[in-house]
Amino acid sequence: ILERQIELIKKSGIDDITVITGHLSEKVENLCKKLGIKTLFNPFYEVSGMALTVWIAKEELKNGFVFLYSDVIFELKVIEDLLKNKGDICLAIKKDGSREEAEKVVEEEGIIKSVSKMKDDKENGEFIGIAKFSGIGAKKLIEELHNAAKINLNTNFIKVIDSIIKKGEVITAYDIKDASFIDIDFPKDLEKAEK
Repeated sequence: ILERQIELIKKSGIDDITVITGHLSEKVENLCKKLGIKTLFNPFYEVSGMALTVWIAKEELKNGFVFLYSDVIFELKVIEDLLKNKGDICLAIKKDGSREEAEKVVEEEGIIKSVSKMKDDKENGEFIGIAKFSGIGAKKLIEELHNAAKINLNTNFIKVIDSIIKKGEVITAYDIKDASFIDIDFPKDLEKAEK
């Protein structure tokens, strides 16, 4: 999965790639070394959530970045089109028909109004685990990551994003429409991805 992600990221024109490791770090670091990819180790991975994992890489993020969950397979078009979005923070979403385990979004006219794991009557899509941050967006995220880390080391990424929204910041949505993506949560997802 990681090799496929790296291949597509490079095809999109991004060469500066950093993988944040935790579980099975030695194995992942060995693979990345062979591929010429930088790694950062999260020494708190057993007790921290995704937000602190991203915070570990804050120095790498300052000029803007593309963020990916490590269990997402996607078409090259998803990254290429996401990079064209002008928003300072942009979440790639799939509208309509979100899965039960998905991170649900409420999107209105291209703007994310909320994102959560909780069911929402207004939800109309899911966050697919890929986002883009400009330098300005990265600064806002890092600031919110600092705030979150002071309160709860186990905070997840979407809680931080939702907190940014609640502070009145605009987070745009890029609807991937008919582009393919698979969030690999279960063995059946992996089988589907392999096909």
